[in-house]
Amino acid sequence: MNKKILVTAFMPFAGRRSNPALEVMAKLRPSSFKSCRLYKEKLPVSGKVIGRRISGLLSDINPDCVVSLGLAAGETAVRVERFALNIQDYGIKDNSGYQPKGLRINPDGPAAYFTNSDPARLAAAVRKASVPVYISNHAGAYVCNHLMYTAMDAIVSGRLPARFAFIHLPLTTAMAAMETPGRSIPASLPLDTLLKAVEAIIKELARP
Repeated sequence: MNKKILVTAFMPFAGRRSNPALEVMAKLRPSSFKSCRLYKEKLPVSGKVIGRRISGLLSDINPDCVVSLGLAAGETAVRVERFALNIQDYGIKDNSGYQPKGLRINPDGPAAYFTNSDPARLAAAVRKASVPVYISNHAGAYVCNHLMYTAMDAIVSGRLPARFAFIHLPLTTAMAAMETPGRSIPASLPLDTLLKAVEAIIKELARP
């Protein structure tokens, strides 16, 4: 039976016109993943909506693996997240204008969830693809973390089979070239390099 792989990517935010997560997801081809069925979903950068959206996708698709992609502008490498925190503490407003400060995502939930995938294995797969990568101990306190926490909460409480990974991507080189003139230009990687990394992660996550 083919494994069901769900890939999610956030829409652009923070005044940018694109998001490397969306660009990478658009380039993923089902033919690259043998014995897998690939589902791709765009997600809003909205703290009030993201929990319902990811929980609904997990329920409707019942995937075997989930790879969620987000942007971490300024990063020099791909970032594999290890923990999701039970906190909403947005440094900037989300796309709906929401900016909570110090609120719990789930008042009755645990302080954090450890991802149920193996970050070390995923990072090793990315390094094998000759892409810089490191493991991060938490996904921040913005909408990316909100998604990761809610996904793991749904997986654990619902005893779902899905293995979950959240991956933060740096800017693409093309995006960095479009940054406002006169500003310090953030680190970046070519889009094809980010694609190689995400393909390696999906293949590793889908392994028995």
